[in-house]
Amino acid sequence: MSIKKQPESSAGELCEAANDWFRQFLKHLEIYMAETGQALRSDSGTAEICLAALRAVKLTLRDSGVDEDEIVNLFGRIAIEENGLANAPVWNAARNKRRFELIDGDIQGTLSRAEQIELAGLTHLMHEHVDSEVNLPFEGTRNLHRHLTELESNSKDSKQ
Repeated sequence: MSIKKQPESSAGELCEAANDWFRQFLKHLEIYMAETGQALRSDSGTAEICLAALRAVKLTLRDSGVDEDEIVNLFGRIAIEENGLANAPVWNAARNKRRFELIDGDIQGTLSRAEQIELAGLTHLMHEHVDSEVNLPFEGTRNLHRHLTELESNSKDSKQ
């Protein structure tokens, strides 16, 4: 395994709250890494080592107050970011259909963990789309602005 050089910190300083949280997280992560690493066999492959590391991350997140559902949501968001879906067209009928299929499976209790993560990622993507500026009702806002401008104009005319 090659060791990567740590990135230079040119982005500036972390805010104090984030710095404190990260430091505490890393302390707990180190403890959980040691615990999960002890369970590994000497002939463990990369997949087993990665699973142990992710288990340690999950335990550390739970220890910091993040519940199971939020952990799945976070992994779903990461999966979307890493797959490039976050930069793809935001929402479409195929993604909507897939999300509904996954919701049906969730209701029936038949989703695998991977499908739960996929559902979490798609739900996050859908929320981003719904909450984006693209979906704001600008026509109504323009009409309201025009109406208020006319009221202000009429108010000035009647005072003169």
